[in-house]
Amino acid sequence: MTLTLILRHFGKLGIFLLLVLGLGGSTLAQLNAEDYYRQCVSLLNQGAPESARATCELALVMDNSHLPSLKLVAGIHLNQGRLAEAKPYLDRLAGLAPGDPEVRLLLSREKLLERKPKEALDLLLDLPGEEAALRKGQALEALGRYEDALARYRSATTLAEARIGAARLSLRLGRPDDGLGLLGSTPKEAVLKAELLRATGRLPEAAELAETNLPLIDPTDPDYSRSLRTLALTYYGLGNFSQGGLVLRQLSSRESILNAVLVQTWPYLLVLLLYLGLLLLGESRIEPMRTVEMVSDLRIGAGTLHLWLAAAILASGLVAAWLGQSLYNNWLAMVTPVQAALIQPVFFLVLGMLALLAVYRRAGAASLNLGPSTNWIEGAWAGLVLVVLLLVYGFIRRSLGLLEMPLLYPAFLGLACLEPVIRGAGAASLKDRYRDPALYMVPLLSGLAMPGPTLYFVAAGIFLSWLARRTGGTLAGTVAWVFAGLVVTLAANIPILRTLL
Repeated sequence: MTLTLILRHFGKLGIFLLLVLGLGGSTLAQLNAEDYYRQCVSLLNQGAPESARATCELALVMDNSHLPSLKLVAGIHLNQGRLAEAKPYLDRLAGLAPGDPEVRLLLSREKLLERKPKEALDLLLDLPGEEAALRKGQALEALGRYEDALARYRSATTLAEARIGAARLSLRLGRPDDGLGLLGSTPKEAVLKAELLRATGRLPEAAELAETNLPLIDPTDPDYSRSLRTLALTYYGLGNFSQGGLVLRQLSSRESILNAVLVQTWPYLLVLLLYLGLLLLGESRIEPMRTVEMVSDLRIGAGTLHLWLAAAILASGLVAAWLGQSLYNNWLAMVTPVQAALIQPVFFLVLGMLALLAVYRRAGAASLNLGPSTNWIEGAWAGLVLVVLLLVYGFIRRSLGLLEMPLLYPAFLGLACLEPVIRGAGAASLKDRYRDPALYMVPLLSGLAMPGPTLYFVAAGIFLSWLARRTGGTLAGTVAWVFAGLVVTLAANIPILRTLL
């Protein structure tokens, strides 16, 4: 058995046996670092990265400053995401040849894995070549400079990783059709291509591609489950519930569907539990003679408030589903990238308008508690506070896996419509029935009445409840949502805003 075969099949164990037992001793004595490096490259080309790494480490025993071996070992570790193992080799490379183009590429990859894109970009600025363009694209994407990153990716489309990056950014920028023309035919690219087809509304094509590509993916690869998710959502979007159910059952055998749902909805469920706890506390403190809902002509009861809000959510959800089916042939357009950018703001607007109309028709304008007309001035600075809260929410959203806030202006108009319902009629009815607990219930109701970025709505609800008490009405809060919507719409293309929001 040759040295190469031993290293390929036994890795470090083979090296140990050769060195300790003396097998092939004469061969070992004749080989130098360059010889081991050539064998390392051969093993890597044969698809045996671990054996290649072990061989290069043997080369480094012969010459601990052998640059090609250091580069290759560091690259193998980085390819497999093992930053801690790669770091000692990268540190040695930085000391031996900091200006070497290959070393700078490796160091830039280290900075990207450490989430230091600015430092990675500094290492890459004057480097030519497609791999340098790929890494520049990754650094620019992390910095929120999406258009620049897309240009870098598009200049390196012979690399599959660059094609995937360009297509992913096209989806992020709301132009999935552009990404479709960039992707090749590899199984990994086909997974993303199916997602892009779904995002553009070409659901039958997305289903066909996902079905065809599924057998080509290794079942242990995360892309397999990702492809199943795309296929299930596509079938449900088409209204093919039987096929969607079959795929969903297959997916549930690989991962917990309940866990995936909880990852997205846990803030809403947490706020709901807190609200129900306060509701039960308030009900337990009500005197027997006050258990029947009795309200004046200018107010609605707490039970009626909850019923109308639930009905408004249901009705606006049906409107959003119908609109998605009409425009995109997709019943799930509200949770489909790109399509959701249009459908979700419509959902928010319809919900806010329905809730406002219901309260106005039942209890009149006085129940909305708008307060003095001069309060609109307070809404300007309050709108800036809402924008700051949105930026803070955006900063923590990615790490917690939270939902995005729809940024089209109709969404903010819907929130403006809901403001006098929650902090006007709603606050009055809850205070009448539950007294002290109502102070905490109103901000929580803000997060429950508008499904979506729940934690942001609760934080905004706390601030707006204080503002309503300060100004003696809900007009300032209503204007604040309108003003915040204008600011976000006008400043949406600023890189930091695009990155956070």
